[in-house]
Amino acid sequence: MADNPDRMLTVTLPSGIWDHIIDRLGDYADQAEERPWLGDCLHCDKAHPGMCPDHQKAAEYGGQVRAWRDQIVDQLADQTATTADLVRRTRKPLDTELGHLPLRFLVRNALARAGIFTLGDLAAYSDADLLGIRQLGPRRYAELRAVLRKVADS
Repeated sequence: MADNPDRMLTVTLPSGIWDHIIDRLGDYADQAEERPWLGDCLHCDKAHPGMCPDHQKAAEYGGQVRAWRDQIVDQLADQTATTADLVRRTRKPLDTELGHLPLRFLVRNALARAGIFTLGDLAAYSDADLLGIRQLGPRRYAELRAVLRKVADS
């Protein structure tokens, strides 16, 4: 199988393990980006420690690891945000009707049957309550969250 660098990986782990991974990535990035002490490397100039090619590569890689760590943290924050958080991120008034959002007809109807007509109504429901709405289900719930993310990003 050919390796595709753009391939996505989905992993489900307990939050404690994610915290540990993120902490370790941060520690590794810190260590790689730190300038070495004088005499740490035989290739370094005594007047300018840390400027040898080996240390420069390590510092660049440490910066890349930090960027990856930040991406992971951002993605986890997006995935763990509640629907009420996503409604807040849209920065639209809570009395905005759901008809003004680019929601699919089936999603809008399922919410309307449950008495949810505005963003304020939507924010008042917990995620568990939204998943319990008849005809909404996990797939349409995911569509709803995707639309809220898109509106928040625009």
